[in-house]
Amino acid sequence: MSGAFIGGCACGAIRYEISAEPLAMTDCQCRHCQQRSGTGHGSYITFPSRQAVKLRGEARHWDIAADNGNVKTHGFCPNCGTPVHLTFSAAPDRFAIHAASLDDPGRYKPQAVVFTASGHAWDRIDPALPNFEGMPPSEDPA
Repeated sequence: MSGAFIGGCACGAIRYEISAEPLAMTDCQCRHCQQRSGTGHGSYITFPSRQAVKLRGEARHWDIAADNGNVKTHGFCPNCGTPVHLTFSAAPDRFAIHAASLDDPGRYKPQAVVFTASGHAWDRIDPALPNFEGMPPSEDPA
């Protein structure tokens, strides 16, 4: 392990430290991620267990149903609005963070791109990454 993943929101009201290796580092081009990020995709690091997550501060939450009907719960800072983390009803122990919320965003190393069917030509993501029109069945936490 290369050390804990540490980060939080822009104003510092929410902080996390995750002492686990991630399951996946993924760029998602679904329409929800585009709207939430204000750009062509969202970048996420997903961890296998909430037990490895130390979270300080109170996030506000909102839910959205994925294409398959399962609920994704998004946690964001009520002060600065920074999106910080999300959880999944279909995989309740998994915990994902927004890559840009890391203190060292350079630790993010995307491994795949999902929902490319919703992607835009102007959102240039590394063409060498494996890509999927939707969510690969083995990775689908939503």
